[in-house]
Amino acid sequence: MTAQPKLRILCLHGYRQCDQSFRQKTGSTRKLVKSLADFEFVNGVHSVAVDEHSDSSRAWWFSNSEAMSFSSREQTDVSLGFEESVNAVVKYIEENGPFDGLMGFSQGASMVHLLIAKAQLGEISLPDIRFAIFFSGFLSLSSQHNSFTSLRIKDFPSLHVFGDADEIVARPKSEKLSDQFEVEPVRIVHDGGHLVPAMSKYKETIVGFLKDQVDKKKRS
Repeated sequence: MTAQPKLRILCLHGYRQCDQSFRQKTGSTRKLVKSLADFEFVNGVHSVAVDEHSDSSRAWWFSNSEAMSFSSREQTDVSLGFEESVNAVVKYIEENGPFDGLMGFSQGASMVHLLIAKAQLGEISLPDIRFAIFFSGFLSLSSQHNSFTSLRIKDFPSLHVFGDADEIVARPKSEKLSDQFEVEPVRIVHDGGHLVPAMSKYKETIVGFLKDQVDKKKRS
C-alpha cells in the first residue's frame, strides 16, 4: 500500500520571537496533525535589540527606522529590512524545499500574506506552495506594501485563526486579512488573546483543512 504523502509546511514566527520559540508554541497543534504534515521553522533575518538575549528576538521588518521597532497598529511609510527578509525566505525555500504551504503568527502571518501577494504579482517564485495558515494575522500598514495589501488573492486556500480577546491584533484586523482571499477562507475564532491556542477543540476543522490539501497534492 502506498504511503499517504505528508505536507511540508514552512513556519514564520512573530515579532520578537524566533524559530525555536514558535516551534514550542505550536507543539500541541503539530501533534494533532502529525500524520498529515511536517513543520519546518525559519528564523527572522533581523535582530531586535531588547536585552542580552536578543538573539532569540527577531523581526521580519521594522515599521520605525529610528527606533528599529515594529508596530502592527500604526500607519507608516517604512518597511525597513522587508526585501532582505523576502530574499532570505525565498532562498530558504529554494535550498530546503519543496514546501506545500506556509504558516505564520502575527508579523510572520503578515509576512506570509505579503510573500503570497508578491508571488501572485510575479515578483517572486514560491514553487509548490498552494495554501497558508495564519495565526493572529493582519494586513501590513506600511504604504510600501499597498500594492500587496490591496490585492485579491486568487486560487489559494487559507486557514485563519484569531482571538476575540486579542489586544495586539484585534479580531477585525484578522478578518480583514482573511477577506482578501477569494477562495472561501476557513476561520477559527477562539476566546483567547494574542497566542497560538490549544487547537484540540478545533481538531476537526484543522484536520479537515489539511486533509483537503493532502488530497490536492495526491492529484497534482
